[in-house]
Amino acid sequence: MTTIASPVPGRPWRLWRSPYLWLATIHLLGDSVVVLTSGVLALVAVCVALLGWPLAYLGIPLTRAASKVVYALAKWERARARITRGQEVLPLVRPEPSGSRIADARRAITDPGLWRQFLYYVLLLPAATFWLLLIVFAWSVPPVLITLPFFFSKFAARQAQFGPFVVSTGHEAMAAALIGLLLLVFVSPVLMRTASMLDGHLARIYLGGDETGALTERVSRLVTSRQQVVDSAEAERRRMERDLHDGAQQRLVSLAMTLGRAKNRLGDTDPGVRALIEDAHSEALQAIAEIRDLTRGLHPPILTDRGLDAAISAVAARSPVPVRVSVEVDPRPSLTIESIAYFVVTEALTNVAKHAAAAQAEVRITRVGDVLRVEVTDDGRGGAQPDGGTGLQGLADRVAGVDGRLSLTSPVGGPTVLTAEVPCT
Repeated sequence: MTTIASPVPGRPWRLWRSPYLWLATIHLLGDSVVVLTSGVLALVAVCVALLGWPLAYLGIPLTRAASKVVYALAKWERARARITRGQEVLPLVRPEPSGSRIADARRAITDPGLWRQFLYYVLLLPAATFWLLLIVFAWSVPPVLITLPFFFSKFAARQAQFGPFVVSTGHEAMAAALIGLLLLVFVSPVLMRTASMLDGHLARIYLGGDETGALTERVSRLVTSRQQVVDSAEAERRRMERDLHDGAQQRLVSLAMTLGRAKNRLGDTDPGVRALIEDAHSEALQAIAEIRDLTRGLHPPILTDRGLDAAISAVAARSPVPVRVSVEVDPRPSLTIESIAYFVVTEALTNVAKHAAAAQAEVRITRVGDVLRVEVTDDGRGGAQPDGGTGLQGLADRVAGVDGRLSLTSPVGGPTVLTAEVPCT
């Protein structure tokens, strides 16, 4: 985004502690040099482009080279503004090559950016002239007025004339010196500040790219990047679920079966060893149950294979509170959106079972256009709070990660309604 740093502090009398005043003055002085160098080169480049275009194969490379020269000069001018004024100007983008030399030359000569940058140097000529006169006034007239009493006392001059104003006495010289001091402290820095800001706006308008388009593109890149991160996290959860299900869980099942066979074969010959085997077998079965719960919490295979309807129905069947399920999702959203909806339902039903003292609950999942709406309702005692340590804040963060919205309505006495709306494509 284009920014224009203030060339002087907000309070002019602090100018002596600010380097920006002098940098702004140097920049404005440099405009005259830029007009005589870069401006002339830009004029020559544009003339070459215009005159070279009709010369067919000889003029085509000249036209393209001239366009590169103008863009290079504008790049140097933007760098000068950044160094002296702290101004960041978005660069203009040259037309992308199409592969056809003739088409590229035509696009170069009709490029609006080329003419905008050339127009900058045309307008900079009168501006630089005015800045030069302003600098002479700001930094020459006040020092001359301040030294006027010394001039009278040393050289005993009878009078000094400044245009229509005539100073003929020492008192008038002292008054002129006071005016010069006030000009130097209060007026000169304001003049430099104003001139520098106007010069910055000129650069922004004619050398800067489309800020709205650049911001839109940046937001689009950020949204895409965030979606890639979310999708990557969901893919990693699915990978972990597969590894646990196909690896550790299968090994534990095999271990439990082996311990079961060992217990049966041992019989009652050695009660101490049998007790140890029974304990190990019980621990193995408990570990299998915990891994199943863990894999189900990461990403249930049924969600990938059969979708939300089957996955939510399986969750409802395991719930200690009776749950009615209604799923109307067509077409099926992405796996990432399905995972978020699934975890909203599972967390909500867990809270209902633990905290709500409800007799029944209902889950409704519908898709309207590009929005997936998840609604979990229970007839419990209500009074739920998002910051009450029930995991709702984590759900809200996860839903917000895909530009979704989570809302909770839970008056004391119920009913409690948890609603999540997630965009999907």
